[in-house]
Amino acid sequence: MSTDELCRFGVFELARMYRRGEASPVEVVEAHLRRCEELNPVLNAFLLIMRDSAVQAAHAAEALFRSGVDLGPLQGIPVSVKDLIRVRGTRTTAASRVLLSETPDSEDAPVVLQLRRAGAVIIGKTNLHEFATGDPDPTGPFGLVQNPRRIGHHPGSSSSGAGAAAAAGLGVIAIGTDTGGSVRIPAYLCGVAGIKPTNGVMDMEGIIPLSPTLDTVGPLARRVRDLGAVLEAWGGRPIVGIDPTPGTGSGSGDSLSRPLRGWRVGAAGGSLLRGMQPDVASAYAATVRMLADRGCQLTEFDPPGFESMYDLNLTITQAEGSAVHEAYRDRESLYGRNFRERILVGREMKAVTYLAARKRQVELQQEWTRRARDFGVLVLPSGPAVSPPHGVTEIQLGGEKLPFRKALSLFTRPGNLLGWPALSVPNGVNGDGLPTGIQIMGLPGSEGRLLALGEVIEDALGVAEKLGIEPRRPG
Repeated sequence: MSTDELCRFGVFELARMYRRGEASPVEVVEAHLRRCEELNPVLNAFLLIMRDSAVQAAHAAEALFRSGVDLGPLQGIPVSVKDLIRVRGTRTTAASRVLLSETPDSEDAPVVLQLRRAGAVIIGKTNLHEFATGDPDPTGPFGLVQNPRRIGHHPGSSSSGAGAAAAAGLGVIAIGTDTGGSVRIPAYLCGVAGIKPTNGVMDMEGIIPLSPTLDTVGPLARRVRDLGAVLEAWGGRPIVGIDPTPGTGSGSGDSLSRPLRGWRVGAAGGSLLRGMQPDVASAYAATVRMLADRGCQLTEFDPPGFESMYDLNLTITQAEGSAVHEAYRDRESLYGRNFRERILVGREMKAVTYLAARKRQVELQQEWTRRARDFGVLVLPSGPAVSPPHGVTEIQLGGEKLPFRKALSLFTRPGNLLGWPALSVPNGVNGDGLPTGIQIMGLPGSEGRLLALGEVIEDALGVAEKLGIEPRRPG
């Protein structure tokens, strides 16, 4: 098979091919590395491509297969890691001049080590916004990431490189972090799946923090089921398994037969849906109708306190982020303007302001949890707008102009503030080829349920297959 063909497969397709001798980890990893080297000059998704160590790890995975050792579905699967996460032998820069002179990491972050133990092959480190926040900065040390769905457009913050890599077939899995939506925003803008797990359950050691009480780590992939393989490697709880039988597994339509009749689903409505772009609104409405047609019991849910959740998330992030960055006071002149204006203003915040935000956070967690007794999962748009062109600073929604970073994260910040798991799945493509997304949220610990519903939506709508992996230039 050609390089492009090998780069189209997901975790479980490759897992079956490896076990039937139809492909080897070495040829698959080398195919992904060739594609990275070919497309990264266009997309700028990677800060570092780890060719030598990746090929060595692929040979090790292949040797294990030959000796009868099977570590599970991730064995021999190419994975990229956001350059906020420590990887042994690499310099973790957080895309900031502040860390460009740091010594290379002496050990992996636990989430990376767990992936390696599951047999995954780390192929490189992906680009991001400085220290995982702020606007895209064309004057930063590493430049802008391009959205593969339309070159010249925004791929999402801050795990922008992860979203572009997953969408363009530069690795099967991309690992990002999420404080206000930075896994789910690139997922929906780039047309892939991405999940933010329940806050507090993933080991965040070895990941440079932004806001420790809101941060989590999560995977992105072109197929929902692939995300479950990563969560299983991290949490040790069985979420997925390999069926070596040809024609089964993700992407084959088997999830379409999964019964949804009787599922209680909250569908966000009311004030939350005002002002969405027409393409986003129509895709969301069509997805909700599909769920109703499949037998879901739908309950309209007008999220309490939604209008205040963006500002609450930002207040907590600024207070905690500025405290984290006290460690770099001696290098303050090296920060980019966006980061200074976005986070370091938290130094002037009064303690009473931070504590009031945390108190209101707890009140909203309690109120949303009480309301959630009426449904098993909640669906809402992943965001109110499709990907804007680079350079856009405002997005018009319902007659109001919002800063683009606020507009794109309006629907994702509640998941971090509540601590709930949240999954974004592509649910449409507009006339310009730009994706829309639907977000599925649930109470803490409900990741398996979110993935099950997400896989049904994915197979029913077929958006992932329609989008493919080839970058699209304007015109």
